[in-house]
Amino acid sequence: MHRKKLLIVGGGNLCLQILQILAPRNQFEFHVASRDSENATRLCNLIRLAALQQNVSVQIHSHEMDLRESCISRNTETLLKIKPDIILNCASLQSWRVITQLPAERFAALDQAQLGPWLPMHLAPAYALMRAVKQACPKSLVVNAAFPDAVNPILYKVGMAPDVGIGNIANLIPATRCAIAHLAGCLPAQVCAKLVGHHYFSHSVPRHGLPQGSDATFSLTYWIDGEERTEEHTAQDIFGCVAREFRRLGGVDGQYLTAMSAVTVLENLHADQEVRVHGPGPHGLPGGYPVKVGMGRVLLDLPYGVTREEAIKVNEAGQRLDGISLIRADGTAVFGDAQMHVMQRELNFAMAEMRVSDAAEWAEELGTKYLAYAEASHHSYNPHTGVAAHDAGYHAFAC
Repeated sequence: MHRKKLLIVGGGNLCLQILQILAPRNQFEFHVASRDSENATRLCNLIRLAALQQNVSVQIHSHEMDLRESCISRNTETLLKIKPDIILNCASLQSWRVITQLPAERFAALDQAQLGPWLPMHLAPAYALMRAVKQACPKSLVVNAAFPDAVNPILYKVGMAPDVGIGNIANLIPATRCAIAHLAGCLPAQVCAKLVGHHYFSHSVPRHGLPQGSDATFSLTYWIDGEERTEEHTAQDIFGCVAREFRRLGGVDGQYLTAMSAVTVLENLHADQEVRVHGPGPHGLPGGYPVKVGMGRVLLDLPYGVTREEAIKVNEAGQRLDGISLIRADGTAVFGDAQMHVMQRELNFAMAEMRVSDAAEWAEELGTKYLAYAEASHHSYNPHTGVAAHDAGYHAFAC
């Protein structure tokens, strides 16, 4: 049986959770590339041995890959050797969840900056990876897990966009369907929903319900048993229900939902028929959209009455709330004053704008200043407010 080659770059928790789901199904020849070759070897052996508990023999191989500027030619050679059909980028210089391990007061203060100012940590490795991909395997389908709502559109501006992302808006769809079913008195399987929204929106709703004044930052259309019923329940009711009745675990445990969204995309990219899913950053568009995947391609799947231009405007509004006020034609990101003020106040880090080529340099400065902040938080640690900051860290290439 011919299996497509799936390369996962970044051997962190998300990679592990995805492989735990995919390996027993044995549909791919798996490859894992990580900066830490020993960890990658152990991870691959864990997956291989666990699958064998179910008498499933998986092909899984580990590789060393360092997503720094100086290693692009070596990464190109690795990609030429593997010849992957699909590449999933899970590499990040600092996972989004690292700051959640700060003492509660420090986390609450820093979290006001949103995700946008942390862009260098996700963009720098993705940029290095895509340059190697363009040289070695430009026909490979690339799926990006590292802040795809912003990273993908920026890389599009320099001709290196991944095909689609995973998570974020996709993670909100199951709870949205459950909430609509709960309100309508039917089963979630009877509900089909199409949602347009940026990371800011999909991050806020499960925690707080519909953000105040956020009407322009999402577009929801839904059907019950094939009949459109979009006006039947208010967005306030639907997303309030998401946050209450369908509240869930977050953090590391919550990445199970992201892993499932990744599996849905990965398993269907080369399916014989198109499958409707949701994904951020398709073809370099900002934010998240309903999409169709299959037959080696990704297509927008907007509902009737929502134009591409309208969907982009919705996501650009969410992008501004996430701390990125503008992405220029050359890929330069311009950051919001309010969000960057939080970074300056908390970390003494100031970055008004960032060119793509400067992402690695900005990431190094941001990582250094975050470590100092985490260390200071540890020294002022109060056991009644949170977790010691030494548990937080600058986790290279691990989402």
